[in-house]
Amino acid sequence: MEHVVYCDESRHDTGPEAGYMAIGSLWMPRDQKPLMNNALKQLRREVGLLGEMKWSKVSNKKFESYRRIVDFFFDQQEMDFRVIVVDHSRVDYDNYHDGDRELGFYKFYYQTLVKWIDPNDKYLILLDFKQNRGADRYGELRRVIENTFLGADIISDLTVIDSSESSLAQLTDILTGAVAATWSGFEGESPKKKLSDYIAKKLCVTSLRFRSPNPSRQKFNVFAIRLSPNAQ
Repeated sequence: MEHVVYCDESRHDTGPEAGYMAIGSLWMPRDQKPLMNNALKQLRREVGLLGEMKWSKVSNKKFESYRRIVDFFFDQQEMDFRVIVVDHSRVDYDNYHDGDRELGFYKFYYQTLVKWIDPNDKYLILLDFKQNRGADRYGELRRVIENTFLGADIISDLTVIDSSESSLAQLTDILTGAVAATWSGFEGESPKKKLSDYIAKKLCVTSLRFRSPNPSRQKFNVFAIRLSPNAQ
């Protein structure tokens, strides 16, 4: 079976004051991607979200439209979401990542993806464009994943896209942003908190600040990595 995986990140380019960063991934069968993409585009037209959808754009005026987008995700039986949550204050880049924040970031990206990869399947992995200092970060990420599965030919491609041109990538941004914001904490009531609470209600949990009991594939999997102080 072939899969498509859209990836995005939130609060990753700041320091400990940002609280938590999140790296999210949206998974679906590759043969279902055109149908899901067209259905989401149609819904965007219906609810008036003609510009780029982003977590940062959730507002009182657009709340109902974004709520409908969340409903779309939950209505797709073959679409699942996995996110890793990392406490900025507990990451020791100097001792565990050669002083390289970017290297540490892609190690967490690896943890986001590897648990849901089946060596008997193939994957098209689409990352939102990020300006890297390392010249071959994406190629290195691909090689490390494939080496985990003894060099199996499991990745048809791992490449970057412009999320502003992809509705499914923008959906990934919304879900990832909701998790990162919830773990980092809201200041009072806001439309973003309201949408985060709505997602939690759909999952039958009190808040998106939760840990999934295991990494098995499920509708909404949250891996909040447990780092000892200055240990990773």
